[in-house]
Amino acid sequence: MSKDENDDSSSLMAAIMNPSRGVSQWFIALGLWGLFLAVLNIMGEAHPNYHWSWGGLLTFEATNAAFEQSDGFKIVASDFVFMALCGALAGLGFKTMAGEDGGIGAWAKSLLVNDTWPALADPGYKGWSMFGAAWCLLLGFVCYAFYGIRYTGWTDPGVYSVTIALLAFGFALKASANAPAGDENLD
Repeated sequence: MSKDENDDSSSLMAAIMNPSRGVSQWFIALGLWGLFLAVLNIMGEAHPNYHWSWGGLLTFEATNAAFEQSDGFKIVASDFVFMALCGALAGLGFKTMAGEDGGIGAWAKSLLVNDTWPALADPGYKGWSMFGAAWCLLLGFVCYAFYGIRYTGWTDPGVYSVTIALLAFGFALKASANAPAGDENLD
């Protein structure tokens, strides 16, 4: 291994082990979501008829079948591996947030108390972009939660498509609303 390859791999590892605030938020979201799905899977509430095999799902059934018939509570070794991976991912994110001003509590509060949610009721608050962003984000989360609770379809590709589209539009509209004003002169 050359010196450049060694430096690249060590800088990549440093970036993963010490993520930025934005990457940490994604780590936390994905890690907690994975833990939530793993617990639902163990309890038999993730799918109406099947128990997911994380090893089969993540390897596209190269190691074993992704779905097994199940009625109720069932736990297998791949559940522990998946939960460990998700816990480690969330832990890396929480490590960065703990080092921020105010710690994890201030970060958690900022998820609810920020400039996005007041725009749900007032389009004049930060403009129509923020109004649309707030509604897209709220509808995306509500759509996923409702469909998952009502139909136990937590991994349904259709609900993922709708949820991802709504969340993507919400994040894009929020970025648009928070972008600095451009020049009036288009010469």
